[in-house]
Amino acid sequence: MTEFDAPVGIVGAGPVGLVAALRLADFGVPSVVLDGKPGLVKQGSKACLIQGDVLEILDKSGCATPIDDEGVTWRVARTYVADEEIRAVEYPSPPGYGPFVNISQFRIEQVLAERAAAEPLIDLRWDHRVSDVTQDADAVTLTAGTADGERVLRFGHLVACDGVRSTLRELLGVEWTGYTHKDRFLITDIKAELPLAKERHFHYNPSFNPGRQLVMHPQPDDIWRIDWQLPPDADIDAERADGRFDARVRAVIGDVPYEIDWVSTYRFHQRVVARLRVGRVLFAGDAAHALPPYGSRGMNSGIQDADNLAWKLAQIRRGEAGEELLETYHSERYAAARENLAVTEATIRFMVPPHPLRRWARSVLLTLSKVLPFAERRVNSGRMAEPYTYRDSPLVPGAERHPLLGAFAPDARLTGPTGPARLRRLLGGGFTGLFLAPDAHSAARLVADTRTRDWPVPAETVVVLPPGAATDGLPDGLTVVHADPAALPPGYTDGSAVWWLVRPDGHLAARSGHGADFATALRTAAGATAGDSGPKRDITLLEGTQI
Repeated sequence: MTEFDAPVGIVGAGPVGLVAALRLADFGVPSVVLDGKPGLVKQGSKACLIQGDVLEILDKSGCATPIDDEGVTWRVARTYVADEEIRAVEYPSPPGYGPFVNISQFRIEQVLAERAAAEPLIDLRWDHRVSDVTQDADAVTLTAGTADGERVLRFGHLVACDGVRSTLRELLGVEWTGYTHKDRFLITDIKAELPLAKERHFHYNPSFNPGRQLVMHPQPDDIWRIDWQLPPDADIDAERADGRFDARVRAVIGDVPYEIDWVSTYRFHQRVVARLRVGRVLFAGDAAHALPPYGSRGMNSGIQDADNLAWKLAQIRRGEAGEELLETYHSERYAAARENLAVTEATIRFMVPPHPLRRWARSVLLTLSKVLPFAERRVNSGRMAEPYTYRDSPLVPGAERHPLLGAFAPDARLTGPTGPARLRRLLGGGFTGLFLAPDAHSAARLVADTRTRDWPVPAETVVVLPPGAATDGLPDGLTVVHADPAALPPGYTDGSAVWWLVRPDGHLAARSGHGADFATALRTAAGATAGDSGPKRDITLLEGTQI
């Protein structure tokens, strides 16, 4: 038997690497996390927004509440042209977190690292600089330099979360497709009490950055992130030395006292690796795909990478699926990365037109947007991040038959045995059979029909009944909750008895009104090897359990 330092190694202790380790621990899989830095490094408002759906992932590992409590939650995105507001998009408030919470990546890392340090299944090691990596049919061998000399470690699988300048990507010769944009952008975090709603403010051609763009995002503790598109000849170091930088800031905020918290310039990337899976090495986050900040898709999609990958590695480590399941990590998250790149490319081509004719057309459109609704609708200020729907995944066959298949399960307000509850807090521990029925009799019959064949992997069972419905006749050991069918998200039920199969990452994998289909759907969704069977597993909601 091959001996490992841990079943899974993770390189990079940023949000993606830490979430990967925490979610693996949720499934009982030990990991070692390596990072070349001596510890966490504060980098201002880098990756300053986490989407509510992504907070749901952190919630599974007990990390969402402090981030939600400390962050600035906002629902309105305002767009301006030449200092005049043309649009205010209001996002609905879901039952759980969000829709968007502004907080620094550094603070998110602090919360995740503290949780990881308290988890016995996670070994977090700083000051480990990767210098070599090889792999064979059984394992990945990694060499890292430390203060005490070189260390050689061996893992069953390795997750590369080491950022946009990934050492592992270079060592393995992974193709890094796409481009780096030539324009430079400036981020300045200032501490000031501004007379602005704590919302997103996106400006085209404002008087304080003529001919270019500027975005403002509120952060906790009266910090505002201001993001300028810079002219080619801008010299920020010189501006800070001779006082022009103060004039730049004051042109935006007026005569308001402020302090500078952080300043950085950057060029954004539009890139993705050709393969997210290279043998036993899996790329995630910025090591796999690099995106501009507009729409806040970078860190959010990286955390979704980690959640997608963790349950699949757990399936393999438990012997419930073969290595081929990891190919679906590549296919699903590569498709998500390509969609993100397409969305951000459309935004960039509008923000920074590639040739004079496009610049002229955009100028006309921006002028017309103040008076004509059709023009206003075509002003692209960045579509905000949202979970990808796995429509073409081999784990979600027939996704075209229902609009919710492949999607991240919409949340719903429920009533549980101990009071108010949320649907998403019943998901994420493993596969879940979600049964919706008009009464206990039809629910019991449907549940019984699913059990006529052995299930290939364990799955929890949750039954949703209308308010006040009796539970007599239901099998023991089920989680039973109540919800008004009219209050459920559209598409969950048409009033008849139906089951949904929910993956460990919260995506809907299958739906049917026939119980006999459940075992087959579970086998497909889990990537289970033909002929495998395993015990059924129900979850009982104990008195006092939080959901």
